[in-house]
Amino acid sequence: MSSEDPSADEARLLCLVPEGGSAIGNNRLRAELGWDVAHYFEVRTRLLQKKALATRRGRGGSVYRVGPTVVVKGGEDRADAQVRQYGRESELYAPVSKALEEGWSNALSHHDYLVQVTAGAGKKGTGGMWTRPDITVVVVESYAYVPGKYLDVITYEVKPAGSWNVAGVFEAASHSRFATQTFLLMHAPDGKESMPEEELERVQRECARFEIGLGLFRDPGSYETYDFLVDPERRHPDPAEMNRFISQQLSDANRRLISAWLH
Repeated sequence: MSSEDPSADEARLLCLVPEGGSAIGNNRLRAELGWDVAHYFEVRTRLLQKKALATRRGRGGSVYRVGPTVVVKGGEDRADAQVRQYGRESELYAPVSKALEEGWSNALSHHDYLVQVTAGAGKKGTGGMWTRPDITVVVVESYAYVPGKYLDVITYEVKPAGSWNVAGVFEAASHSRFATQTFLLMHAPDGKESMPEEELERVQRECARFEIGLGLFRDPGSYETYDFLVDPERRHPDPAEMNRFISQQLSDANRRLISAWLH
């Protein structure tokens, strides 16, 4: 049984969803409301469209309220504090670059590499819309049984919590002209389980289609909290485009460092 007033049904469903970002299962909600499957999902869909609710993964699926996490006993929730601290994309650049330094040095065991925030490259030309990465890593590698040295330009687009959409995928994909690998990194303080399921799946599909990597991170400054969901394909861009990017977007000191590694 249900009310004949659609807004009343929406209010009944919404009042059963906990505040503070906690999720509740669809099956439990439907049982408590006493609604049939069709009516429950009809009301739930309206609330999703109004951005009052969002979905989470789990057995049978679940929903949670959309909005800031509330203060809990003992102080502010850690995830909520991170959202407040890193509310702007630019506030993520320094800690993410620190984490990438840690990752390339320790987890990936590279020696000749550099990490530079390239989002704020001043008035330097970008070559068009969406072509300046937020962070760039350059790696020079040599192998015992393969002649020559290999230069990789790896670029990263960084998105704050809540900016979980495919626009970041298109930004990252625009780097393919000069980058050998590209990643989209998204801040998810509560992990991927807290992200809207449909949007995350769409972003994953688009990353795979454009052959770019996708990573989520809980703590921007700690590489241990980074979870890579999609691996990028290694491209072979035009050497002239790689050279132009390095000469225009990297610092003088980093250009000299790359030159020393290569010669």
